[in-house]
Amino acid sequence: MVSLAFNLTWHLNSSFYLANSGIPLFAQSITYQILLLIPIVAIEAYVHRKYLKISIPLTLYISFMGNFISTLGGGIALLVAITILSHMLFQSAIFIPLGAFPLLPLEIMVTLIPMFFLSVAIESWLGRWRLKTLDRRKVNQSFWVANAFTYAMLEVVAIAQLIQGYFKGLV
Repeated sequence: MVSLAFNLTWHLNSSFYLANSGIPLFAQSITYQILLLIPIVAIEAYVHRKYLKISIPLTLYISFMGNFISTLGGGIALLVAITILSHMLFQSAIFIPLGAFPLLPLEIMVTLIPMFFLSVAIESWLGRWRLKTLDRRKVNQSFWVANAFTYAMLEVVAIAQLIQGYFKGLV
């Protein structure tokens, strides 16, 4: 499936390898992405512990695996979707250079919205699969709340980047 999506994407846009086709926040720095996973996993594990009353090691495992898989899956889905959409709308990939202001913070703010819903879907599915003995509604609720906290944090980071850029006079 991934191979088919990659081949389709490559066929639609042969300059694909040159473009930052819209992966927000995460594509700018792999180190930043990994560092962001630490507080995200901790926050979501805390929420799962409170909502689901499960052990700390299990909450950390569920939070880490869910975020790892949803980050990979969401990144691939976003890359494919943005590439296809940009090709359909602009006949080429959208190129947003590193540090472009205000496009990069705005891109992050916009793409975090669908990524939130995709993360909730992936992580709650994984959570229900791993926590079969718990109430399905409670598990879903835990993942909605956990992701609401962490995605709000990511939106605040993007908004802060936007405000900081205006104060620095980057426009």
